[in-house]
Order: sequence, then structure tokens, then C-alpha cells
Amino acid sequence: MKQGEEQGSGLAVLRAALDAPEGFDRYQHRARTEDVRHHYPHTVAYRELVEESTCVTYALKLFGDRSYRAIASNFNREVFAGRQFVEWLLQNHLTEMQHAVPGCLALYFHAGVWKHVGVVTGEGRIISQWGTFPVYEHAVLEVPARYGDQVRYFEMLGSGDALRLFLEFCKAIGLSDWDIANAVRTGSA
Repeated sequence: MKQGEEQGSGLAVLRAALDAPEGFDRYQHRARTEDVRHHYPHTVAYRELVEESTCVTYALKLFGDRSYRAIASNFNREVFAGRQFVEWLLQNHLTEMQHAVPGCLALYFHAGVWKHVGVVTGEGRIISQWGTFPVYEHAVLEVPARYGDQVRYFEMLGSGDALRLFLEFCKAIGLSDWDIANAVRTGSA
């Protein structure tokens, strides 16, 4: 489902204000988001700060998985659940939905390019981790402008499918079964 056009310049200004500058301190992000509220009212609500996670690992519940973390750390962050993984998922592994339902994935795009993912929590509400910044619950388009202006919904992967598909992705990009097993066995480089 496309949620393309921004509803007035107020939303565009809010979304620009929610964009933290490059290198901004993740521990100060919550206070910055609250400061934005004083100038541009919004419903963005802080939920938690998850260490060593991003929008993808949070939405797919990979951030706490020992095998995922071992692989991501063992290959110097060259193999991880990021843009390349999501694009791979979009090719053959995610099922698009016409309408959002609680628990489904909300993927954000800019000019057709994937930028961000969250999980639908209720009508018009999403929970997502903003990069390495905190996790927020927010209205569908109450996100930083850099996440794009098109939202499409996809069925959530089943329990265990995210890790299974990540391991398939690792093989698709050239890791061998031995590479994967060794990374998991040793824990990290």
C-alpha cells in the first residue's frame, strides 16, 4: 500500500526536524526528539534503546540472536542484516499486503529504494528503531524524512524464518557452510 503524498507542509517540516545530523550521539537522541515536539507537535514515543541493533534486526528480532550476532561480528560488519539483505528478501521472500495489520512489516522507500522497516502495532502506528538510535512508536509518516515517502506492507516472517533466511542470504553472497559454522562456533573474530 502506498502512502505517498505528504499531508501538508507541516508534516514535511516535522519529518525534516526528526532527521538527526550525521554522527549525532545516540544517547542524546531521545532528548532531541522531545525537543522537536516543542516546535512541531508529534506522537513519536520513546520505547527503548537497544544496543548493537538497527531497524532490520529490531523488526525481525535478530538483534538478540547469538548466531546472527556471531556472524555479523565475525565478518567485520560486511555480512549483516542491512540494505542488501532486505533487497534480497524483497526479491523472493516477502509477501506484500494490500493493507496494514498489526504485526506486519512496514517498509519505507524513497524513489523505489528501500530505506527503513518497522512493525505495525495498530491502526496507523508503527514501532521501529531509527538506525542505531532508539526504538520509537510513531504514526506511519512521523519518521525522519530520509526514510522516504512511500510505505508498503508485508507479512511478518514466521518464527525462526528471519534467521533461516539470513543464513540463506549469507550463502547467496558467498559464505560457505564452514564459514558460517566457524563464525557461530567462535562467537566473534
